[in-house]
Amino acid sequence: MAAIIEKLDINPDKVPNTKLGLHIFQGILGLVIFILEIVLFRADNSVINGNNGWPFGLCFLSVPAWIYLAMSPRFERTRKIAEPHAMVVVDSVFAIFWLSAFASQAAYNTANSCGSACAVSKAIVGIAFFQMLSWVATTAISVYTLRYYRQTDSLPGYDNLNASQNIDPDKAAFSMAPHDEEAYAPVHMDDHHDEHDHDSPYDPDSFGGRLDTDTAYRPHSTSPAPLENPFDNAYRSHSHSPSHSDLYGDPYASVSSRPSQPHIYAPPAAEDYDDDRPVQFPSANYDRTLR
Repeated sequence: MAAIIEKLDINPDKVPNTKLGLHIFQGILGLVIFILEIVLFRADNSVINGNNGWPFGLCFLSVPAWIYLAMSPRFERTRKIAEPHAMVVVDSVFAIFWLSAFASQAAYNTANSCGSACAVSKAIVGIAFFQMLSWVATTAISVYTLRYYRQTDSLPGYDNLNASQNIDPDKAAFSMAPHDEEAYAPVHMDDHHDEHDHDSPYDPDSFGGRLDTDTAYRPHSTSPAPLENPFDNAYRSHSHSPSHSDLYGDPYASVSSRPSQPHIYAPPAAEDYDDDRPVQFPSANYDRTLR
């Protein structure tokens, strides 16, 4: 295989995408085999044993190999673990594994263990054969990568991936390199920003209007309202325009004197609290209880 590779005129820059495409093709074939094996397991009179269980399990076992072989050489931070000798070994081992899976599924059909899903089992045999061929192809590329590495001390084409993508490495994602000042240039959202006077360091008019320092809350009136303590009285009327006498009246007046005014309870102010006075509860219908 090494002699054949030496005779071929291979462009090193095409190696990364070619190997990635082959591994994606292997993943698609593995997914199809996984689905067909489940169909075979559920078929009538089909036997589940090691002959069809090995191709099914190999679909899961190949996932770490696909991640390592396809992704580790493509990134600068993970390229140090993409050792060419290790990649040749992994590709070769899984080429042998899928050859054994192809033979195992063929033996399953020969033993007539497929029941009513023999057509599905034969399809698995055919797909496993192409899966094995694809692993042979990736093994050949790994051998070429190893020979290229011995000659140039670098992986073929992987060092040029960032340059071909026209991405500034200083501004790439997860880059630790410092950015220049242009990367943090302000965005002028106000079209009239340049019309203001910039003599003073702080101009409140640049924000589009005068700053109002009065922050009093006025839900129903435009004139300033005096600040009030919400807990200065025990009882408040629900009327929209309470009189001054009702607002500051006796908190413990009898209900009969104000039959038409509903009230809510509020705790008395701290200075009005009397320890000697007995506890009084607000008026309510306390006979209404849950039975």
